Amino acid sequence: MSINNYILNLLNIEDKNIFINTNNIKNKSIKGKNYKIIEAFLTYKPDYCPHCGIVNKSSSDIIKWGFRKNCIVKIPKQGNCLTRLILHKQRFYCKHCHNTFIAETSLVDRYKNISRNTELQINLELMQKQSEKDIAERLDVSVSKIDRKLNEISSHTILRHPSLPEVMNWDEFKATKDTKGKMAFIIVDNNSGNIFDIQDSRKSRDLEKYFKRYSKKERDKVKFISTDFYSGYIFLAKKLFKNANIVIDRFHIITQVYAALNSTRVSLCKKKNKNYNKLKNLWKLIVKNENDLSEVKRYNKYFKKDISQKEMVNFMINTNKELKATYECYQGIINSLQNRDLKKFKNIIYHPNKNISNKMKQALKLYRKNIEYIENSFKYDINNGIIEGTNNLIKTLKRIAFGYRKYSHFISRVLLIKGIIKG
Repeated sequence: MSINNYILNLLNIEDKNIFINTNNIKNKSIKGKNYKIIEAFLTYKPDYCPHCGIVNKSSSDIIKWGFRKNCIVKIPKQGNCLTRLILHKQRFYCKHCHNTFIAETSLVDRYKNISRNTELQINLELMQKQSEKDIAERLDVSVSKIDRKLNEISSHTILRHPSLPEVMNWDEFKATKDTKGKMAFIIVDNNSGNIFDIQDSRKSRDLEKYFKRYSKKERDKVKFISTDFYSGYIFLAKKLFKNANIVIDRFHIITQVYAALNSTRVSLCKKKNKNYNKLKNLWKLIVKNENDLSEVKRYNKYFKKDISQKEMVNFMINTNKELKATYECYQGIINSLQNRDLKKFKNIIYHPNKNISNKMKQALKLYRKNIEYIENSFKYDINNGIIEGTNNLIKTLKRIAFGYRKYSHFISRVLLIKGIIKG
């Protein structure tokens, strides 16, 4: 292998018409950044004239006509050092039409100075959880370039599926300001775990229009829909998916009583309460499953003695009648869900302790209203775990990027990171 081909191989350049000037490779500081500057020439014998189409058979047809002004091409880093290729492109002169033209290369597109390898690297970087500014700084390109790349990707990012998944998970997340609604709607295929589609509105009329693109026959194939307590989703599922079992996600069932218990505890966290510090700082023990509480005694600074977790919880809940009743209701709910004990669950929600807090009463009322769909969560092993994980990724991406202005860019990043689309 010649030294030229060896260097081209190191630079990952496939065009063999590029010749490296090995005597002019140097390091240079530009605007406080260190660059490796490599000089090269692009020349070859053209097959024809792009203007008149004459075939180049001899020097009486096309001749070399000097070199074009230097073209500075941004190529990927070499040895973790920013690298620039000073490329001198050959000019050609056609003796038949008297026009000149410039040599072209697969390294970089015409009228551009960012190599195709760098463009590919931008795509790969967009598939990672990081901000556009970080990508631009790492690759030494402008943020506008990353923005244009996302424009290019989002312009053809339309998810279209011929059929609906048999098991769907529905949820929403806070999108961007340019969406139809404040919340975007996400559908996940429970069987594959992949995002099925994302819509920029969760309004019933928009979702109905979306799902009605599929025939009734296709919609009747859907067997399960897992969702939260949002009445709009439940109404839509009953209306459009006649054969589907609606399953309330167990996480959202627990969330209701968790919030009710925590609200009751917080209402007691007043400085005039002598147990203020205990209720404020030991809250994790109160919401913990009672079966997981330790009986091993250890010194606790709030009780100033050796005491077990169970004893601490018993002390705290017995300081208030309402807190105790709410705590017992909470523990009964989470344990009945864990053990798939529907009979116990129904007994709790239909015959509650009269001393439970108002927040807990509201939670139990919501359960009674949706008991038909909650029963399905006991029967079937379907939940929104996959979609909640996806929502967590979406929130992380928004936080890293300090928010997004354009909905299309935001969704493209999500789909790129999840591997649904390729850049």
